[in-house]
Amino acid sequence: MESFKDIKVTIKEEKENYGLFEISPLPRGYGHTLGNALRRILYSSLRGSGITSIQIKGVDHEYSTLDGVKENVVDIILNLKQVKFRTKMDEVFTCKVFAKGKKVITAGDIEVTGDLEVVNKDVVLAELTDSSAELDMTLTVESGVGYKAIDEGERKEIGLIPLDCDFTPIERISLSVEQARKGQETDLDAVLIGVTTDGSISPKDALVESSKILQEFAGKVMVAMGMSEKEVLELEEEANKVEITEGDVKAEDDEIGSWKIEELPISKRSKTGLLAGDFKTVADLRNTTATELLNLPGFGNKSLNEVLELLNEYGINIKGA
Repeated sequence: MESFKDIKVTIKEEKENYGLFEISPLPRGYGHTLGNALRRILYSSLRGSGITSIQIKGVDHEYSTLDGVKENVVDIILNLKQVKFRTKMDEVFTCKVFAKGKKVITAGDIEVTGDLEVVNKDVVLAELTDSSAELDMTLTVESGVGYKAIDEGERKEIGLIPLDCDFTPIERISLSVEQARKGQETDLDAVLIGVTTDGSISPKDALVESSKILQEFAGKVMVAMGMSEKEVLELEEEANKVEITEGDVKAEDDEIGSWKIEELPISKRSKTGLLAGDFKTVADLRNTTATELLNLPGFGNKSLNEVLELLNEYGINIKGA
């Protein structure tokens, strides 16, 4: 499909754990098709890391309390579930938390190993209210996809408390489909997708990973239908040529400037006059003047007004107009 060849991804906004991306132009109807597919993958299929079990010295089960600790064990567990981790390794990590005396214990006090990193170190885990109070915890951190329920079979010893864990690094997705245009084609779609993560992955990387997963599954379907892996790889290489730009103003200006004169929604007389004056794209018109246009063969006031009206619609002003 021709319309797929000129797809651009524009970063409309990017701050902290939020990113807003526009994917366009798409054939009519493909805004919802592509947008919904990416949203479902973002929510369900990206890897994340979380705490899957804990052990607390002096505690046999989760319905316990600790002397000198403000929170009970259930409260501590709920706080631990808020801690987000980042790692590139797919392995099980064992982390420690040890504190003694009056103090507030945060996620920043978790002793990590390997390349494991605590993302939100300011999360409060517990508060020790007595100078003799002590909290000694061992945490198991794993990576996975989706939701992992508690497996009671993991209680292999007294004091080992398994936790359910939602591995997804995505907190919220917004999706809208708007009208887009390309030259004379106005019946096109633009997808606006907003991605909010937990900080363990950037919104841009999350969108890239979800696109890879979508591409991988589509490739498997093509191979299963008899297509050679070489042909699938060639299609993937072509798909990887999609342009990503930052800043919607610059990207939009570049796109408008690249429009060819013969594709503009103006009369044939106006197109002929512009082409005769060696104006090939909209970008060529940016530095011209109204007087120069009126001197073109067969280019009168009617043609001038037609061109000026179109350019003004896209924020391009001709000198002397």
